[in-house]
Amino acid sequence: MTTFKDFNFKSRLAYAISRAGFVEPSPIQQQSIPIILEGKDMVGQAHTGTGKTAAFALPILQKITQKDGVGAVVIVPTRELATQVADEFYKFSRNLNIRTATVYGGTSYKRQIEHIANAGVVVATPGRFLDLLSRGKIDIHPKFIVLDEADEMLNMGFLEDIRRIFTYFEDREQTLMFSATMPDEIKELAHTILRDPQFIRVEKEAVTNNNIKQYYYVVDEHERDDAMLRLIDTSNPKKAIVFCRTKRETARLSEYLSGQGYKTAALHGDMEQWDRQKTMKSFRRNEYRILVATDVAARGLDVRDVSHVFNYHIPFEAESYVHRIGRTGRAKRDGIAMMLVTPHELRELKRIQKDVGSELQFSTIPQKNSTLEDRMKTLFSMVKGQRTKKTSDVILEALTKNSDTNTVANKLVSLLEKTLIETSGIGKTDEEVLLLLNDIGNDVESENKKSSRKYKERNSKKSSRHGKQRRDGGKIKRGTGRGEIPIPTIEKVGNSRIVARKLF
Repeated sequence: MTTFKDFNFKSRLAYAISRAGFVEPSPIQQQSIPIILEGKDMVGQAHTGTGKTAAFALPILQKITQKDGVGAVVIVPTRELATQVADEFYKFSRNLNIRTATVYGGTSYKRQIEHIANAGVVVATPGRFLDLLSRGKIDIHPKFIVLDEADEMLNMGFLEDIRRIFTYFEDREQTLMFSATMPDEIKELAHTILRDPQFIRVEKEAVTNNNIKQYYYVVDEHERDDAMLRLIDTSNPKKAIVFCRTKRETARLSEYLSGQGYKTAALHGDMEQWDRQKTMKSFRRNEYRILVATDVAARGLDVRDVSHVFNYHIPFEAESYVHRIGRTGRAKRDGIAMMLVTPHELRELKRIQKDVGSELQFSTIPQKNSTLEDRMKTLFSMVKGQRTKKTSDVILEALTKNSDTNTVANKLVSLLEKTLIETSGIGKTDEEVLLLLNDIGNDVESENKKSSRKYKERNSKKSSRHGKQRRDGGKIKRGTGRGEIPIPTIEKVGNSRIVARKLF
């Protein structure tokens, strides 16, 4: 088994690594660190939560000294990620007398320039960093440049800024790039700014965090708020992040959960930088129990004790799902990820399941008043708080005219109990989900048959033209059709929960 001791880091750095609790390197660290220590340019493909920050931070800190001035620059897409990366460098460099400066928009130029003058590492977003360089505000000569989350910078339109930044550092010794995905534009950029780079990739199996249990729940659109509240109530998270798709939905849901008595804060792009930083500090200090955030925050959040991640909406892309659930289960702790989907989103869920390569288990929303004790408490509370009316006496007199009071009271309680059970149900049951999956499976089979028929006709025409018959006939067998969802097997877990296993 490889350990961090095998890399022979200098003593003070090795001490910081041990103090941080690092023993065995993650796959991306195990592959990257030796290449970086050898001085080779490198492109690493790995998702968030795999330990890639330490993968480049540790070998860089091994190679730079306090006397070098700014020895390394790390370029990241967002302010949150800049703060996270800077914190990671600080954790390992505080005994090395190497300071880290963060550079991003929305803060004082003067203060950032002063910090850069005393720093050994600069972590910057592209816009503000290019601004400082082009206006001659800073004059630095880093040996090492790291481009982190390159695909996200492509999505945010920073590619041209990146190209311009690299024109200021022609004499750099080593260039490193990390990206969750590798679109053609990123590959082209890598071959442009890196010199004979080594390419490494962490496979999906290694990316998936086995410490995270993943569940999904099928609900109707109007049930989302109640379902989310029920999941939070029953799971009782120590600290949780709830992800929404839009800024507006993030603010609304945060306000709704606060109104239900939870210490909740929102985090999204429309907030001022000072407010975002203040919110994150408060969340880390446990002043808030729940953080409701947009996907942009998933790239930069590093809070070690998040026990649960809730997906209020299914993400647009599988990459976003990986980034979301990567906020829990960190530092080898156990984590739980839960996602709400509507019946119409089951196909999209299947696509994410396939891309991510990990198992999501179906479960039902825990129901209120599911036990006799719960129903007794609810009924007692209802009766105690109910005010009597004049019409109540008339109705009671009519009901007890031909029956005794005890019989009428028993019937009324039974009626109320039945109403409590019927009105407390949220989400689809296992039987309903099975029917939905059957319908989807039948639709896919029908589509496969149509495709097969068209394929046969197309092959038949080709055979006529070329005077020969294709052997395969374009048959598509059930179970191998694209986009097909196998029917799950139902397995009871305990006495109260049914889980659909091997759903996809």
